[in-house]
Amino acid sequence: MAIPSEALRAPRPVLCIGALMVDMVCHVPCLPLSGEGIVASSLSYEVGGCAHNTACAIAELGLPVRLFAPLGSGPYADLLRKRLGSRGFDGFETNAPYDNGACLCMVEPDGERTMLTFPGVDRHYARLWFDAVDPHAYSCAVVSGYEIEPPEGDAIIDFLESSHELPVYFAPGPRIGGISREKIARLNALHAVWHLNKQEALAFTGVRSVEDAARSIGEACKNDVVVTLGAQGALVWSKGKVAQMPSCPVEPVDTVGAAMLTQGRLRRFASLGGIGLKCLR
Repeated sequence: MAIPSEALRAPRPVLCIGALMVDMVCHVPCLPLSGEGIVASSLSYEVGGCAHNTACAIAELGLPVRLFAPLGSGPYADLLRKRLGSRGFDGFETNAPYDNGACLCMVEPDGERTMLTFPGVDRHYARLWFDAVDPHAYSCAVVSGYEIEPPEGDAIIDFLESSHELPVYFAPGPRIGGISREKIARLNALHAVWHLNKQEALAFTGVRSVEDAARSIGEACKNDVVVTLGAQGALVWSKGKVAQMPSCPVEPVDTVGAAMLTQGRLRRFASLGGIGLKCLR
């Protein structure tokens, strides 16, 4: 997630709205075909979720941050409660009759990952959860497409719309095709900065080039757009101009944020987010 330079200078924390999930990270020799069976070389259970991973990267950069992600009722929620303390974060208790979600992450030898997500309490956001949140206490808000997509995602947008001058940064992720045009229009009306990858940008806009995709999205949201390009860095559309920023050389481990964090690679994870920092300065 690209974090704005004004947030870097501001003493107020970044508000990361989204999910706490259990990532089940499996290292596999290849993805299974339909009807095929393969054997994983390892399996680990990690704290994940887009909001959590973004909050960890922001904290590693030395910035104040608040993780606003619900904890439900069930074994996954219990596991997350036990592990969150060591990360320096707290989820908020909801008393909702749903467990937290989980994500099966299959990691191939080259580090690429394919995910199967099992949603949980994160897809049941309620407007009342935000009653104790003072938007003036934060420099900006970061939201993910996973939580925006379901009908309950309206509660998040309602909060952002009522927060007036709170800048919004939107990472739709792979759920971009499932988010209604009406919700996209509401986020664009907030002039949210978009952050997405090449595949998502091209699929959403239906154009052939990344530059045209970024331009299309930027003209709709009337703000900056960051499109990540893997090893090629990131392309930024800002105020009608397009620029490409190089990536920071890293040794790939995998592309699962939770796994990178738990293997002592927070600095590397933060440096990947730093692509957007340099772009938006």
